[in-house]
Amino acid sequence: MPVVRLAVAACVLLVLTACGAGHAADDDGSVRQSLTTPDPTVAAERSDLASGGLVRSLAEGITLTVSAPTSFTPTDTAYPRAARAVAFELLIENGSDTVYRPAQMSFVATADGAAAVQVVDSTQGYTGVVGAIDEVPPSDTLRFAVAFGVPSKPCVVRVAVRPASSAASAIPIFDGTV
Repeated sequence: MPVVRLAVAACVLLVLTACGAGHAADDDGSVRQSLTTPDPTVAAERSDLASGGLVRSLAEGITLTVSAPTSFTPTDTAYPRAARAVAFELLIENGSDTVYRPAQMSFVATADGAAAVQVVDSTQGYTGVVGAIDEVPPSDTLRFAVAFGVPSKPCVVRVAVRPASSAASAIPIFDGTV
């Protein structure tokens, strides 16, 4: 059984590396900059970003609903290893006329201003975008969960999503203390 877990962890690492799911910022650092230096015009929105249940438009007719964060201790099979992680349940609703592919999404997260890596803990259901390989046909939905490694102590976490690799900017989906 330990060999199987090691093989699964190696496969997850390979997929994360190939898909770039662990990237913390664009080459120019613009996404990290936007997460660490909040725009004063969005101060009122910050409280909405911390409450959960937030709905964001990813594209014409495609929405993403984000749950409130859940703090948890990753299992020994989680990759990469982390003392604590914060998870979000996501719901994609496709009200468009075309298929949406969640695998094209990428997340950027910071914890107290430092890059936070995506944690995959399949044992607890946190598969991330890598686990959401399904297509979302028109008039359909898809649920999945993402998690990010954070410090053991309470910290300010900011998360944004880029709906596609061609997206000009990332969309903030959480900003709060966890």
